Amino acid sequence: MARNLNGVLVLDKPKDISSTEAVERIKKILRVRKAGHGGTLDPFATGVLPICIGKGTKIAQFILEGDKVYEGCFELGIVTDTYDLTGEVIEKNPVPELSAEEIGKVMEGFLGIIEQVPPPYSAAKYKGRPLYKWARKGIKIEKKPKKVEILEFRLKKFESPRVYFEVYCSKGTYVRSLIHEVGQRLNCGAVLVELRRIRKGPFTIEEALAFEEIEKLAQEERLMEKIISPAEALSFIPAVTISTSMAQRIRQGRPVSLNVLGNLIKLQKVPRKHRVPWLRIVTEEGDLVAVTYYPEKLSGNGWAEMLRVFVS
Repeated sequence: MARNLNGVLVLDKPKDISSTEAVERIKKILRVRKAGHGGTLDPFATGVLPICIGKGTKIAQFILEGDKVYEGCFELGIVTDTYDLTGEVIEKNPVPELSAEEIGKVMEGFLGIIEQVPPPYSAAKYKGRPLYKWARKGIKIEKKPKKVEILEFRLKKFESPRVYFEVYCSKGTYVRSLIHEVGQRLNCGAVLVELRRIRKGPFTIEEALAFEEIEKLAQEERLMEKIISPAEALSFIPAVTISTSMAQRIRQGRPVSLNVLGNLIKLQKVPRKHRVPWLRIVTEEGDLVAVTYYPEKLSGNGWAEMLRVFVS
């Protein structure tokens, strides 16, 4: 496999492998040095894991910020120290008589911006070390809660004691913690049994490939068909077109006024996209020049902050 691969490969991560291990396996299959993932999945979880390869790592920050959609299952009446089935059972409680409507109502109570504490066994860091490393030594660190957003949280099926669900949430949301809190509100506890990510940012499960498929395509030298170029991977971000001379100035590090950018947006009628705070800057030929924030106001003083500049 050629070493000049650049872009994003969407992996369907299997169970019992960490996101870091998944990246290392991809690097070995493709024989590339530079790669990283676009959003951690627990070893317990499966599904969409965008892998940024080569120059594709330059757009990882935009993929990492993307919302997520999961489907999964939790079981009532059980609490573990990890909040999923990989942990030690610390509580077993009788499951009360509950209807699907009652459970769904509790789930709806989490919609909106909520404060969430990362689970004790997680990749969240304390003093530079992941919480799970502290927890394995018997030291339980409780981090301060952080704000996350739950946009949708719906019950798909209830077969007591198991509840099947789908959740659409912001970056940083721990579904294990969310299910643990549902169990607390239902006064019986709950543990995450299955979790599958079906979307991360613009990437979906339909385009995700298993390791076996990736290996086969690599052997057949057909993997390029599945690697999404950096420009295409960012196509979900609204774009404003600029002149070649303006593109050159941006690539030289010269500032762009918010007033000029706002006028271009108005002239080209570039809409703001729901939950996408950025704006792509491209040339008339379609070359990617930079990514900036979509201006809060389309007129006024100040300079646009270039989050990433791409040199052709």
